[in-house]
Amino acid sequence: MTRAREPRVAARAPLEVRFGRAAVLAFALVLMSRVFRHYIEDSGPDRWIPAVILLTAVVVLYVATGFAGPLRNRRHWAVAAMALLVYAPLPFLGAWWATLGIFLAAAALGFLPRPFSLPAFALVLFAEAFKSRALGDPPQEMMSWTLTVAVMAVCLAGLTHFAETARVLYATRAELVTVELAAQRARAMRELERVLGSRLDAIAAQGREVLRGADGEAEHVKKELRDMLELAREAQREMRGFAHREQRMPSRPTNRPK
Repeated sequence: MTRAREPRVAARAPLEVRFGRAAVLAFALVLMSRVFRHYIEDSGPDRWIPAVILLTAVVVLYVATGFAGPLRNRRHWAVAAMALLVYAPLPFLGAWWATLGIFLAAAALGFLPRPFSLPAFALVLFAEAFKSRALGDPPQEMMSWTLTVAVMAVCLAGLTHFAETARVLYATRAELVTVELAAQRARAMRELERVLGSRLDAIAAQGREVLRGADGEAEHVKKELRDMLELAREAQREMRGFAHREQRMPSRPTNRPK
């Protein structure tokens, strides 16, 4: 018996995954809120329009890369693009643009593979310290800014890692459910094969009895035929019960978080 194909339901990320992603987005927007306000309120259209566009691009690039999931092997390109967005507009947009170094440090720490993440993170911190000195900050402020970048970047990368870990855990659970369903179906098929095999063996034995007693009494033949019919009905009921259990068994889960 073939099962009717169930309609695929649009996948929706679990609550923990959505919460983690919302926390990353909220933290990123809070970090950039003062920068947005500065460029919109204290700059002319020739500066605040490109600043807002580039700020939005940096936030979107970080969030999209952090939620990319299976595209982890392409994240180094996102880090390179973010480095360009962070440092190239600095001469035009001024000191407030230096805040974007937090996103680059978090991307280096969270997006790059482990052998390269810590050296890249340290390199970004060194670049932030050099940038602070180039903008005229005294050594105390340089150290304070570098420490701020490090702390904020670790917090942002940690939130991103939490969201990614929640996604991986739920994807793994979905795979385990798929394996368990396949094992249940395999057990049901083995049970059906055992039950139907025993029933058919019994029917064959009854058939041989009927053939041997075909020359005997008619009542004996009728009894044997009735027993054969009852065995066939039992096999039919077993088959229907199996089909009913198969229809009630959930299909392969499709709500894998993305």
